[in-house]
Amino acid sequence: MSNINSRPAASRGARAISRLTPLAAVLPLLYATNLYAEQALAPVVVTATRFQSAAADAPIAAQVITADDIRNSSPTTVSEVLGKLGGVHTRISFTGVPDAPLDLRGFGVTGDQNTLVLLNGQRISENEGVPARLSSIPVDSIERIEILRGAGAVLYGGGATGGTINIITKSPVTEGVSGNVLGLAGSYGLRDVRGSMQVGNGTWGLRLNAQHYEKDGYRANNRAELDTVSGELRFGGRDEFIAFNFSADDQKSRLPGIRTEAQLASDPRGATTPDDFMNSDSRIYSLRGEKRFGDVTLALDVGRREKARQSFGSFVGVGTSLADTDVDVTTVSPRLLWKSRLAGIDNRLTAGMDWSDWSYTNRTAATGFLSSQNEVGNQENRAVYFRDELLFATGTRLSLGARREIVEQDDADSITPRSKTSVKHRLSAHELALQQELGAGYSAYGRVGKSFRVATIDENRCQFAPCAPGLLKPQKSSDREIGMQWSGKGARLRAGLFDMEIDDEIHYNAYEGRNSNLSPTRRRGLELESELVIGKTVDLTARYTRIQSRFRSGTFNGFDGDLGFAPFSVNIAGEDVPLVPKDRLSLNLGWQATAATRLAFNVIYVGSQRYDNDQANRFRRMPSYTVSDIKLSHDIGAWRLAAGINNLFDKAYYSYAVTNISATPSRFNAYPEDRRNGYVSAEYRF
Repeated sequence: MSNINSRPAASRGARAISRLTPLAAVLPLLYATNLYAEQALAPVVVTATRFQSAAADAPIAAQVITADDIRNSSPTTVSEVLGKLGGVHTRISFTGVPDAPLDLRGFGVTGDQNTLVLLNGQRISENEGVPARLSSIPVDSIERIEILRGAGAVLYGGGATGGTINIITKSPVTEGVSGNVLGLAGSYGLRDVRGSMQVGNGTWGLRLNAQHYEKDGYRANNRAELDTVSGELRFGGRDEFIAFNFSADDQKSRLPGIRTEAQLASDPRGATTPDDFMNSDSRIYSLRGEKRFGDVTLALDVGRREKARQSFGSFVGVGTSLADTDVDVTTVSPRLLWKSRLAGIDNRLTAGMDWSDWSYTNRTAATGFLSSQNEVGNQENRAVYFRDELLFATGTRLSLGARREIVEQDDADSITPRSKTSVKHRLSAHELALQQELGAGYSAYGRVGKSFRVATIDENRCQFAPCAPGLLKPQKSSDREIGMQWSGKGARLRAGLFDMEIDDEIHYNAYEGRNSNLSPTRRRGLELESELVIGKTVDLTARYTRIQSRFRSGTFNGFDGDLGFAPFSVNIAGEDVPLVPKDRLSLNLGWQATAATRLAFNVIYVGSQRYDNDQANRFRRMPSYTVSDIKLSHDIGAWRLAAGINNLFDKAYYSYAVTNISATPSRFNAYPEDRRNGYVSAEYRF
């Protein structure tokens, strides 16, 4: 496949659009729905600029999920909110707690490392190969969630190639005392108790949240327990404030292991690893503030995150491993926003610095063929950035920004030849975006940019020789996007086409037992989003993504397990990247049957995808699946009673599976998802 940069820009755009013409044909049908819209959608406030501002000032093509959206739909966890309402592709959580891996724009098994998750503008994405701890965020504490697809690298740095998800919690600065208590019980031993309270007088406020979650799980040895507390003490209003935030959580998870194809048919609920577990606890503290001085607003975030984890893993015929891990992260982020008007042009300049220090220690005791080890890792990030937005009277909006970051990594362990390795990366990101108002609520936009990410400590680890002489190269991406948006009375629509070329993509090769920098890859896709209010009782949202995720060139090296692990090499140019469904559709239908009764219905369709470790595309595809959920809620005074059914039609499916990765794959292992399950809940608000 030839390099896209060798073609004229117009030709590249025409080719990308022509490949997606059948899907683009549905756009007129979506835009036609404004004829039936009768209710206006409420304006919101966003913080995607790293400052609180009106939605009109948000980055181009930003998606916002509000607290009302969450309350009026079927999700009960943050992971479900992102998957059902946000259109974010998620897979099964191996730990049993609702920390689903996230994937924006088709990165497969490394989706988490390419989707940056923020809590009130501060990173909670891990610097290890595990998902962000979404389960530590109570759903009831969320004011809104902001999703920026393919954007965020300039303001937030590495790991935002697929996009950025910023979760904003509610401000406690209100008059009087208020709160809620909720109890939920459901299938597979599900018990969920949550409570919150806030008190204030309009100039200060305190909010506290607590939750206890437990579930036996669909499978044997799959019990999970979670306890969380969080809160915020804030002085000041929305524009000028100082706030102290804290959260702590304790997770206990049993790990049932993978199922073979035969076991999926005969005993899907069994456990392959009946003794495996993972326990962890974490704490986050932050001090945040904003202060306005005329046209200039200054802000500062200082954060501290600590995590301790203990895990036990067993490998048949190989041995066992008991690991203790400690992680500490400190961050400091000063910045400013200057709003001005020059020559009739509104100008908004954001500039700032980011500094973070991350440390990691791991102590592993092993048996059998596995090796005990001690490992220490450190990473320091120093960055400066700016983003400037110009708003012209002609309805033209121009945004440009750049980031320069220095990343220093140190990794030392006790079992490999590269026992001490240090590296310094000098990296940059930039973005140029243009939006033009076309009248009647329509606008067109385009965006180009570059992003990066560095390998995590888990990705740089080498389990056995021969090990690479140094750490992995940084991953770099060149991105392009064009699209149209429409907003009218009671409806919003967006259609976008994107193209991403990635060099040195970081990916795990299970049968070499290490991560590597892949041959060049490409993501191309179509995104459709619509929100519609029909009459006074029905609302509908739909989000559809079509992604082509392929290797541009190169070979894949592995070992053939059917031939005594003999090495093999295969050309992968033009082949699909594993674990990226070509099609994904989520539909949410809400019906306000009466003033007190609401029915919410959700459907998610995930198309076929390649099995993990089938880079050569020699095995059949994972089957597609469709899952439907329904929830009925009824208000009685201060009470809300609800009942719901997940996987309404009892679909047997799996969202993660891996092949034996031989030159001619013949089998796979998978993690089965929950079958049909229900729950009831009661909430009291005061």
